[in-house]
This record gives sequence, structure tokens and C-alpha cells, in this order.
Amino acid sequence: MTVKQEKGGRRSGGLNWSHRRMKHRRRGHGNLGRYSKKPVTQTKMSSKTSKKVDLRLTCPVCSKKAVINRPRAKRVEVFRIL
Repeated sequence: MTVKQEKGGRRSGGLNWSHRRMKHRRRGHGNLGRYSKKPVTQTKMSSKTSKKVDLRLTCPVCSKKAVINRPRAKRVEVFRIL
């Protein structure tokens, strides 16, 4: 297999219909935390220090492709095993 590091695309952070529905059903009563939540600190709003890595594997014989999603990493090294 040949390995190539893919540039990660824009990841969707939205919720699908069923998750939106369950979120709405769990709301309950009261002020919905509008005045009882602590404000978000500036450190929570900062950007991430690492990206999620996608590795694309390609078979040299049949040219089938597969994508592996790896967790966050600052640097990815691919070793060749003979």
C-alpha cells in the first residue's frame, strides 16, 4: 500500500435532524441557562494547536483506495517496512 497524507477538509460541526430534535426535547423548563451559565473564557475560544490527519492508502495492484482518520497530531511520520 502506498500512503499519502491528505489535507483535511472542512469538518462539519452541525447537528443532524435527530440530534437537534433530542436537544430540543431535553431542554426542560426555566431560563435555559441564559443567566446561570458562566461566561466563556478567552482560552476556550482560542484555536486548536494541532489538526486531525487523514491518511489515504492506495493499493498498487488493484488501485483501491481507503482513507484512515487519525487523531490529532502535530506531526505524522510514515515508516516504510521492507
